Amino acid sequence: MNVSMKKLAWLYCAVLILLSSAVPSAAEPEKNLQSVLFEGIEVSYLDEGGKDALPVVFIHGWACSGDFWRFQVSALRDRYRVIAIDLPGFGESGKPHDRPYTLQFFARAVKAVLDHAGIKRPVLAGHSMGYGIAVQFLADYPGEARGVCNVDGAFFWLPDDPGAVPPWEAEMKGLVEGLSGPDRENLVLWFINATFYGRTPENLREEIIRVMTSADEYAANSSMAEFIRRENWVSRRFDIPSLAVYSKIPELPAETQQKLRETFPDLTYVEWIDTGHFLMMEQPGRFNELLVTFLERFGK
Repeated sequence: MNVSMKKLAWLYCAVLILLSSAVPSAAEPEKNLQSVLFEGIEVSYLDEGGKDALPVVFIHGWACSGDFWRFQVSALRDRYRVIAIDLPGFGESGKPHDRPYTLQFFARAVKAVLDHAGIKRPVLAGHSMGYGIAVQFLADYPGEARGVCNVDGAFFWLPDDPGAVPPWEAEMKGLVEGLSGPDRENLVLWFINATFYGRTPENLREEIIRVMTSADEYAANSSMAEFIRRENWVSRRFDIPSLAVYSKIPELPAETQQKLRETFPDLTYVEWIDTGHFLMMEQPGRFNELLVTFLERFGK
């Protein structure tokens, strides 16, 4: 793998800007699986907790599934209403090959789940690409979410000079081309391993690799290609509380907090030095405590 591609993976998985201790095991929740028909697709989601409790909606990242939030579901369902979505194309949801998997498409799917579940003004939690979907939801449905938790979220920003080409653009296009090429399997495996930052426990690595390498190829390729489009990364501002938790690595740009604060002025920003990209799975107790402190801002 060449140096440029290595930089690309760090760009995506650390932030996508301009993208051995045992892990605590969660008790398997008594799953309340639901589904909604959305644009001809069955979208599966887990719905746990009291119907009148503060709703928290978890949105997974690229090539993952709602099960990646299981430690949060089991820990929070006694106090909050928790929804963990399998986005279209992933997990147990339908996987059509006749449409682009845009951020707007995913945001509409989240809205369909909320409407089906009868949920009003949830707190959204998005991991990796899921953060980008949460931001798109805020843009498309103003006032319909009360806060956002950003978990090592992937995002870009555009240069001030509209004629300048962002340094990430060519590299990310190279990734998209590689996903459609003959070496796709090796590229995906290498890409996933790059997100562990040498910190993710081995048992979780095996699970993450298994799920992500088996993700639907069309959905994975299309969602990545659509995600990097520069029209997604116009400047936006939302006056709602936001929590951002990032894994600190040398490749994490110094401007990360500043750029996030431009979008969310009411921002609580945290960096951890001892986790990989999947920090909510790697240190669930620590993450859940931080998340609950954030959720307490919203009352019931």
